[in-house]
Amino acid sequence: MSKNKEIIVPIFNNEWKVVIAWGSHKFLKKMLKGWGYPKDSVNTIKQEMDGRRGVCYISSQCHPLIFLPKKPKTPQQYGTLAHEAVHAVEHIFNKIKQPLGDEVFAHAVGAVVRETLKQIK
Repeated sequence: MSKNKEIIVPIFNNEWKVVIAWGSHKFLKKMLKGWGYPKDSVNTIKQEMDGRRGVCYISSQCHPLIFLPKKPKTPQQYGTLAHEAVHAVEHIFNKIKQPLGDEVFAHAVGAVVRETLKQIK
């Protein structure tokens, strides 16, 4: 069974989505390339992930990509997922010029966390 995983969560509709993934640096590199991230994102993976619990990759041309080193299992790892979900949804809301911090924003962050947890059970 692979330790690499990709989950796609639509926000509003299929045009806007958050990608959540975990696994090896090699898998992250493949994910970033596959989702069209610039080469500099792909080339700095190991440096960015060393010692971090998670990261949210954002590019003006791409969907936000949340990457965790492994499948979330602990309260701290769930907290990291929620933290990175805020960054991802904030990027989408800024891109479509929607206000941050309202009820719709909170539901979008909740959707990222909820759908991820549904798929890892």
